[in-house]
Amino acid sequence: MKEFAVKLEKLAEELMDLLCENLGLEKSYLKKALYGSNGPNFGTKVSNYPPCPKPELIKGLRAHTDAGGVILLFQDDKVSGLQLLKDDQWVDVPPMRHSIVINLGDQIE
Repeated sequence: MKEFAVKLEKLAEELMDLLCENLGLEKSYLKKALYGSNGPNFGTKVSNYPPCPKPELIKGLRAHTDAGGVILLFQDDKVSGLQLLKDDQWVDVPPMRHSIVINLGDQIE
């Protein structure tokens, strides 16, 4: 898991460099902006959400955006529920097996 987390961190850093390039910023601008005094604030959370046998009872989480910088979200093809906020409307993100959703959090926005 540690090895996997290191690779995810590198992927996130590469994505931030691409964002910088496309925004006309210095390559490491976002990396420097998001790093704390002890390095990156990087965390890994592993969750398993099996399909609910009574989906009509699911309440889900309140509507929210992610506070962080770059969020890498792995999906499967069975459990839906992820939405994104576009033009003040919540839009469903269809789950896709073997995919990574790159979510830009509030700090990047």
